[in-house]
Amino acid sequence: MTKASNKDEWFLPEDQRKALASYLKDFKEVVPVHLFVTPGQNDAYADFARNLMKDLVRLTDKVTLNLHSADEKANEKFGVERFPTLLIAPEKYSIRFTGAPAGEEGQAFLHALMMASTGNSFLSARSKELLQELEEPRQVKVFVSPTCPYCPGQCVNAIKAAIEKPLLVSVECVETGENPEYAEEYSVGSIPHTVYDDEKLSTVGMESELAFVLQLVTLKAAKDMAEERSGKDSADASYHDVVIIGSGPAGLTAGIYAKRAGLDAVVLEKGIVGGLVSITPEVENYPGFINIGGKMLMDMIHEQAKQYVDVITGQTVEEIKVGRKLEVLTQDLVYVADAVIYAAGASWKKLDVPGEDRFMSKGVSFCASCDGFMFKGKKVAVVGGGNTALTDALHLKNLGVDVFIVHRRDSFRAEQHLVDSVLREEIPVHWNSVVEEIGGKETLTFISVRHVKTGETERIPVDGVFLAIGIVPNVEAVSHLGLAQEPGGYIRVDRLGRTSIPRIYAAGDITGGVQQIVTAVSEGASAAMAVFEDLTRRKTEAAARKA
Repeated sequence: MTKASNKDEWFLPEDQRKALASYLKDFKEVVPVHLFVTPGQNDAYADFARNLMKDLVRLTDKVTLNLHSADEKANEKFGVERFPTLLIAPEKYSIRFTGAPAGEEGQAFLHALMMASTGNSFLSARSKELLQELEEPRQVKVFVSPTCPYCPGQCVNAIKAAIEKPLLVSVECVETGENPEYAEEYSVGSIPHTVYDDEKLSTVGMESELAFVLQLVTLKAAKDMAEERSGKDSADASYHDVVIIGSGPAGLTAGIYAKRAGLDAVVLEKGIVGGLVSITPEVENYPGFINIGGKMLMDMIHEQAKQYVDVITGQTVEEIKVGRKLEVLTQDLVYVADAVIYAAGASWKKLDVPGEDRFMSKGVSFCASCDGFMFKGKKVAVVGGGNTALTDALHLKNLGVDVFIVHRRDSFRAEQHLVDSVLREEIPVHWNSVVEEIGGKETLTFISVRHVKTGETERIPVDGVFLAIGIVPNVEAVSHLGLAQEPGGYIRVDRLGRTSIPRIYAAGDITGGVQQIVTAVSEGASAAMAVFEDLTRRKTEAAARKA
């Protein structure tokens, strides 16, 4: 990690300092930050945290630093056992970062400073109402990794609650790479992993703000609870010309083009902005970039899209009703529109073998970017032979993971430069092989691999399995409509994204085809322009009939 060598040098690069200075202008009250370090424990990360805080203090008078180095008295007073640890305004709030916020979780750290300074939790009115029911203290731990794009959102959910209910809610964001034993203590196998009240409830993955608050209050899984308690039937409807479902490359581009065409548009997303691209370690085939991280690319597209259209996360589309208007029902609101662009993308395929579900998120993962850090020095298998599988294998190798590939064919289906890289890195490959079982007693310890030609079966010791065997379309929300489909369940469209039902359009991976970022962008733009042309024609025809 970079070190600031003396007090006159900056730790952060100039562009980051400028962005931070602009962000810090909105701070209201002074936020004291306590940093705890001790020699010999995560020294590189302690240096990062120390230098980051020194830069922040130089950039604004609204943040102060209290440094505790090997201070046993302070450690005992504040209950600090792991280093580095940062506490934000500990006299008022219980917000703790265990481990330096050196990666994606840095976003959550900055949000926490903002909320502590302004006293504003930024919770929705409905979440605040539900949180009023909380009468007993709650402790929340969110386990994260530096490269996980889902983790900051889950940390922010918890921090919002801690700001809103400072006397009842305490939050700890734990960086698993710096605290592997801590993660093992809570059986963390995939992230973000959230523990409520010392394992009275544990969940994996990023959740909507509303789902998080429901779980925090009730200590029950919120999967089916949100619809029951949200008052959806009585909620005010939100009216638009077009509702775009999905915030991957297709959905965000559709939003840009729709708004530029003068349409009132909104983009709904159930998870993180960017879709599967956001968890792709490297993108090397998008025009204009020789090499760029998937998360960075989608952040850039998102920043542009936000200049035009509202992108609302945490909105799971449960149903689309077709009538004189189209109604898009989410867990807590009804969106009424003249048209819908369905760009919900696709999800990773599963192997459907014994042990897969049992160890899902406990050693079995689809996201090398998210979970790879937890397998440093351990042995894992990557299953698949396409671009994603080879990219994941190379990413894991770079992290220091002992990785090998299991592929059912005798040659890869990936781009040649990825094949060349795998060969150059000498990543072992089990050719003509399929995984038939994922096993272990309490934890994942092995996979059974069968050679498809000889029939021989081998049990291979592993600590984890990353699946990259293809994708399936996310058609659940429209399956009841009877849209015409292509083989594999993909939605059939014309060249401008029109489906078999008027006023419903589709774009991106949901339509099949070559399923590349560049084609998704093109399809999103085409669908938005088709909506504009069709709505304009209908309005003209309606005006002519009235005349």
